[in-house]
Amino acid sequence: MSITITASATGSPKVNMATGNAKQVLDLLGLTFDGDWGTTTGPDFLGRVLLALALIGTTTDAVGRPEVAEGRWTSEGRRPGYLAERLTDLRRLASWAVEHGADVDWS
Repeated sequence: MSITITASATGSPKVNMATGNAKQVLDLLGLTFDGDWGTTTGPDFLGRVLLALALIGTTTDAVGRPEVAEGRWTSEGRRPGYLAERLTDLRRLASWAVEHGADVDWS
């Protein structure tokens, strides 16, 4: 399963992530994902992304996350630097949304 984050305008860039990674990124942005969808304004999203990028050094992003297997359920790992990479992608998307007067949606 995955979550796609995009601006609500034709031609918008899209950022797609596995649900677990997207949930963690949205948590870093102070946004919630209730399993369905969410939306915010372009300027709000851009501000949240810029703040998260400024604070990324305070997370465990430099060491990543190991894969964990419990019974038949596996939580995939995450390589070091993944969060910073995705936040950079989201900065581009957020800037595009602001330039085009669009909201940012995720589902």
